[in-house]
Amino acid sequence: MIDSTIEAVEKGQKEIFNIAEHSKRECQRLEKELLHVKQLAKETIERVDALEKQEKAAKFKLMMVSRDFKKYSEDDIKNAYEEARDIQIKLSLEKERELQLREKRNDIERNYKSMMTILEQAEHLTMQVGVALSFLKGNLEDISGQLTDAAQKRNFASQIIKAQEEERRRVARDIHDGPAQTMANIIIQAEICEKLFEKDLDRAKEELKELKEIVRGSLKELRKIIFDLRPSALDDLGLEAVVRRSCSEFQEDTGVHTDFRIFGDRMRMDPSIEVTLFRIIQEALSNIKKHANANNAVIKLEIGGGLVNLVIADDGSGFDLNARTAGSEMQDHFGLLSIKERTELLNGTIHIETAPGAGTKIFITIPVKGRREGD
Repeated sequence: MIDSTIEAVEKGQKEIFNIAEHSKRECQRLEKELLHVKQLAKETIERVDALEKQEKAAKFKLMMVSRDFKKYSEDDIKNAYEEARDIQIKLSLEKERELQLREKRNDIERNYKSMMTILEQAEHLTMQVGVALSFLKGNLEDISGQLTDAAQKRNFASQIIKAQEEERRRVARDIHDGPAQTMANIIIQAEICEKLFEKDLDRAKEELKELKEIVRGSLKELRKIIFDLRPSALDDLGLEAVVRRSCSEFQEDTGVHTDFRIFGDRMRMDPSIEVTLFRIIQEALSNIKKHANANNAVIKLEIGGGLVNLVIADDGSGFDLNARTAGSEMQDHFGLLSIKERTELLNGTIHIETAPGAGTKIFITIPVKGRREGD
């Protein structure tokens, strides 16, 4: 129980660290994009300065031609006028582009500051969890003495799971209220592009299309992070609907054909059990993506007789289970440790069948009580 608790907290620490790493990569990306936009703005300003000089010269030329009708013909005056007008149009477009780049630079700078705030919060939280983990390792022996029966131990395990999920909710809210909102604000920039419609329609449409695609991609990524941290649909729609969605997204993301099947009773289980089963499936799919090199994956969930039987199989490369569990290489498969730890927290059993080149199968059984859907 003590080992499982410590492993659960360490898992939470690792996940928070991953959030910090993601935030760091996003900060680096925004910093790179900011430098690029600044360079574009600098080049645009230089073009504006050059065009302003050309405009001044063209106006002077037009004035001189207009004054001396004897020396210059109507064609000369017309050409001078058209030259001045063309320069004015180019100057207007470049000034508009300069304005857009300045606004884009300001938005990126705001996004960068917001992401830096999230990064600092995640790093601070990682440090706090590390302190708590050190405390737990030194003092959890005292707690175990108070857990005198199976019911108390089960309740303690549920509280750990609930605490983890609450932490994920908090981080999800931070991300949603921070970068997700600022990314959404970028869409406002699209309105600036629309101003170009009256001046350069093709260019305006192209820039607007590219900008909207970037925004959609950013929002999709952020929403996926939020869903991975805490799928709110799990509370409303239940385990089956959320797992089907995850499998569909996994198949779309990886190209691995993923088949989800559910048998037996359709019933809602204790939230801690549903969360744990979802996290196990999520972790297993992550392992398949990272390590298996598979073409097909199958997830079978059977509920009935007071038990939940879960089977997760793939036709990937497999591995030597004895070598991994016996040596330090198991650290490279931290996901399997997480699955084992989550299963045992709910008094479940786990069995893994795998071999090099033979794929991997995970069999999990967890005792469960619940209610039928509609009751």
